[in-house]
Amino acid sequence: MPWPWLLIALAVFLIGLSKSGLGAGLGLIVVPMVAIGLANTPLGSQAALGLLLPLLIAGDIFSIVQHRKSFDFSLIKKLVLPTLLGILAGSLLLWIIHAQNQLLVEILIRLEIGLESIFLVALTWWRNYRGLQQKLMPEPTRSWITGLFTGLSTTLAHAAGPIVANYLLPLKPDRRSFVGTTAVFFFFANSTKLLPYALAGQFKHVDLTLVLILLPLVAVGALCGLWIVKRITDQSFFQFVYFAVFFIGIYLVGESSFRLHQFLTSPATG
Repeated sequence: MPWPWLLIALAVFLIGLSKSGLGAGLGLIVVPMVAIGLANTPLGSQAALGLLLPLLIAGDIFSIVQHRKSFDFSLIKKLVLPTLLGILAGSLLLWIIHAQNQLLVEILIRLEIGLESIFLVALTWWRNYRGLQQKLMPEPTRSWITGLFTGLSTTLAHAAGPIVANYLLPLKPDRRSFVGTTAVFFFFANSTKLLPYALAGQFKHVDLTLVLILLPLVAVGALCGLWIVKRITDQSFFQFVYFAVFFIGIYLVGESSFRLHQFLTSPATG
């Protein structure tokens, strides 16, 4: 198998791993991996968002089946309306902006998510170290800000995992509730994106046969993640989640800064 398809296969496996609850932001690596892989195939990197969406929904379904009795609907309900508005705004951008500008928007979103992840996790660690009580932004302001930016970033870049994690973690849910709530929420968000993606032409370069070929890798990743998650304690799980979000934040800042430099210095931009 040529290296681009190996890279894509690994990325799809990571979808399942992240949806099991183990990833905690690991899914953010998936989009650039698939885009790089597809850029070296006849499909081209423009097929990445459309190819990934049905696979992400499949991962959400696997996770819901695993944790179907362990989600907090009251938390999901707070995010539904602002997330829908964020998806609408992101969909409008997909329809009206030029492809190069769309790339710039995606880079800036990933950079902001990286900075936010580093700051919020570092702030949580500092408060825990100092024994300070964590103060959250009051509701409904907190859920509206989270939902709006979640809808926008998931539509433009499939990049909302750390945003939702940073919303849920300070509420101290148990492990199964955290994973189940995240799974149900993203199934709602990703399913809502199907029509806007179709109208914006995101599926025109996607081969359904390829989706079906890659689908078993999502299941394998989900089963591997579930096997690992069952063998670690709640404390270890949440420590891992915080570390994963923090280091994914570092990765995003580095990757986005490099891509932004390339964008700003490219002859086409200049």
